[in-house]
Amino acid sequence: MRLDRLPRHVWILSIASLLTDISAEMIRSVLPIFVLLKLQGGALTIGEIEGVAAATVAIMRVFSGGLSDFLGMQKGLAVIGYGISTLTRTILPIAIDPLWVIGAQFGDRFGQGISVAPRKALMADITSEEMRSEAYRLRQSLLIAGACIGSIIAGTILFFFQNDYQMVFSAAVVPSCMGLALLIIVVKPVQKQQKLLMMPAEMTGLLAGNDEFYEPSPRPKSSSVADNYNPIYWRDLPYLGTEYWLLLTVAIFFNLGNSSDAFLLIRSVEISISPALIPVGLIIMNLVFALVSYPVSAIVDRVLKVRLLLAGFLLHIIVYFGLAVVSTNVQIWCLFALYGLHLAMIQGLLLDLVDRSVEPARRSTAFSLFNLTIGITLLVANLIAGWCWYAVGSGFTFAVGAFFAGIATLILLIGSEEVES
Repeated sequence: MRLDRLPRHVWILSIASLLTDISAEMIRSVLPIFVLLKLQGGALTIGEIEGVAAATVAIMRVFSGGLSDFLGMQKGLAVIGYGISTLTRTILPIAIDPLWVIGAQFGDRFGQGISVAPRKALMADITSEEMRSEAYRLRQSLLIAGACIGSIIAGTILFFFQNDYQMVFSAAVVPSCMGLALLIIVVKPVQKQQKLLMMPAEMTGLLAGNDEFYEPSPRPKSSSVADNYNPIYWRDLPYLGTEYWLLLTVAIFFNLGNSSDAFLLIRSVEISISPALIPVGLIIMNLVFALVSYPVSAIVDRVLKVRLLLAGFLLHIIVYFGLAVVSTNVQIWCLFALYGLHLAMIQGLLLDLVDRSVEPARRSTAFSLFNLTIGITLLVANLIAGWCWYAVGSGFTFAVGAFFAGIATLILLIGSEEVES
């Protein structure tokens, strides 16, 4: 990766994203603990917060590309999204009730969902086609760096300031404001913007974070402006094919058992890990993910991808059963490491298989429907996890998650011949 060849504005846009990632991770590292220990919200409340947050960002990603095209302001929309996230993060230091946190997280993820597509389009517009892969790899590297740095800062503040969560939230606003300022002041708007809905699906944000690249999908011509901004063509649904619906079913069952990482953090609280040490688990998880994800992304063989996805699902089941019985710091940190390995193994694989399962002209519909469905599924999954924890306990919560992942594994195993063909 020749980073020295990248234009200056690519670096500026990437650093702005890094700063906002640091801010987001600082909040993510301590928010569930804050709700549990300070606001007395309980697991059910945490499930509601995380469900709303996950669903909001997933659903907003589906429509952000069309919104950017409709308004014709990629930089402006990115600034609006960053601004909404930054503004709502200022609520957390003064939050006195879980409802404040729900509102803040909704606004934060709403802003993130709005900004993701225009930010990626800006990146595409200021890089040549040969450099685009390097620019997105830089973004992925800085994303992982931001996650680690944010967790380290959050843990350090909790350690030296006697678990002062409000100080963490206040400090998190600083890098977020810096990233917003960089975007406003330094990044220049592109004069000849590409239409997001005419770009590869990854660039529109429809892949919800996947960093693989796809060829542009041809779009039908339309005489109506409104038609150009509908990311789902309902007439395409009957033609998506059996393989697509199989993969969507697998994704639904897997994500029903794939509750937020917040439940891993409050499980750490339950086994009496000090709040200042809880972000260590996230640091370990991100480091393992960083080490493994690049070689995994180099795999191109379709059959091998299906088998790796099956192995990733099985590892998820093992981790969740482990979380149900874990009792020490070292044990749970080992499980965080395995969870990072699991994430690296499945990252983008299911979406790549979805991409190969549909005709190019129907990719937009396929990916948009996929992400819309998964957004709703994640809301339900976190509500289920919160209720299970509240009604029965943590062990049952993770056992239920493992059960749903087991169903997904079984469905994929049964249908693997069709997917591999």
